[in-house]
Amino acid sequence: MMRVGQFLRLRAWRCRALLAVMVTAALLFGALLMDGKRPDVATRPVWMAAGNCTPRTNIAFLKSHKCASSAIQNILFRYGLKHNLYFALPDRGNYFGGGRQNFKAEMVRLSVLNKMEPNIFAIHTKWDHDEVRKVMPEDTVYFTIVREPSALFQSLFVYSDFEKKKGMTIDEFVREVAVDAERVSHYIGYNQMTWDFGMPKKNLNNITAVREMVARAEDQFGLVVVAERMEESLVLLAKYLCWELSDMVVLRLNSLRDELKQPLSPATRQLLQQKLAPDYLVYRHFVERFERQVEAFGRARMAAAVTRLREMKALLSDTCGFVRTEATKLNNALRPWSNLVDGFADDGGSGCSLYILPELRFIEKLRKKQMKEVIKRFGMQPGPPLDAIPLAIGQDGKVSEKDLENLKKTLVHKDNTRKKISGKRATGPGGKYMAASDGGGGGGGSGVVGGDPNGAGGDGNGDGGGA
Repeated sequence: MMRVGQFLRLRAWRCRALLAVMVTAALLFGALLMDGKRPDVATRPVWMAAGNCTPRTNIAFLKSHKCASSAIQNILFRYGLKHNLYFALPDRGNYFGGGRQNFKAEMVRLSVLNKMEPNIFAIHTKWDHDEVRKVMPEDTVYFTIVREPSALFQSLFVYSDFEKKKGMTIDEFVREVAVDAERVSHYIGYNQMTWDFGMPKKNLNNITAVREMVARAEDQFGLVVVAERMEESLVLLAKYLCWELSDMVVLRLNSLRDELKQPLSPATRQLLQQKLAPDYLVYRHFVERFERQVEAFGRARMAAAVTRLREMKALLSDTCGFVRTEATKLNNALRPWSNLVDGFADDGGSGCSLYILPELRFIEKLRKKQMKEVIKRFGMQPGPPLDAIPLAIGQDGKVSEKDLENLKKTLVHKDNTRKKISGKRATGPGGKYMAASDGGGGGGGSGVVGGDPNGAGGDGNGDGGGA
């Protein structure tokens, strides 16, 4: 009996010990989940791995309409300007292909502005991933942004002046205009995100084709941020690019004034959601992926980073004296393209103006800087687009494709120097390391005199800053 009692006591002790281990493991597992750190690290993106990384300088950003992408663009422009990087730029305006045509590599290659291989692509275009890859370095990282589709459409409707152009309120437009109707200005309308991702018009409402597009985008874009969760998005973007969190400080740019937003009736909202089914498919897919990436980053770590980001933004606003101001009350240099959005005034402090410089003004600033570099390297001056040059080099003044190709070859200039931002730093946000440029060139690209042969320019229908 004594041996049985000892055995039972020993067995009970072992059971209690096993139970304690199980409880401890469960608590530890729960704590890890609460902090967003799943034990299965295989689900974590490669770019989120712990350790050192090198700041990314070759970046392509799909700039979607009315998705707060002007704010993201401002971040990229400021960083590239600070580190003397090169940009893919149209000869005029703020579009490649005018928003109507899918991007083609020639839109960059046929411009004297882009003699140096671009480091940063952040211009409005109808996306074609394979074509963008042709003009960007091999190690380029790609990302984009999405927004809740109904909110996007409401903003787009007002910003692009649908009511005046169509003579309808937003409720009337949603009720009466078919989802496959001709787009306003040939590129603005229903399912704008799906359009901007590059979907051909004939397949814009083909859900099977949209699913296939989303599957491709899943592989193409290492990060897709979410406009409604901008602060978290900026934290992840800093990690993705291996930049300082301070690089992500940005204001709410090109944002539609609140009093101009038109409410939707419940019936209209329901109908609009049905018509925006392709955009909702895109949005929900990438919101779910974004949520997993936030989990992998860590909830507590994310909250701390967002707090630091807010503190840095508040400090910047106090230092520069930023004041949100109606566009009509701003001077020309700081006035947004549309009077429907607010801009910012400042105290004129050093470096402050870049944070509030409107898109078109910033692009023009980059053009001038880049053209000076082209002239310095190649002794070239900007010329008219190729289709504006009177070429009478064929029989009877006609130009064959062979003639044109021979002309291009005579105008091509190559430059093989490259520039980098060197250095390594810890990947955790909040560090103070800022890599510096080594002052080298950024070449490898070639092109010919001329402009965007496919209608680059655009009418200023740039993106909003989240509204």
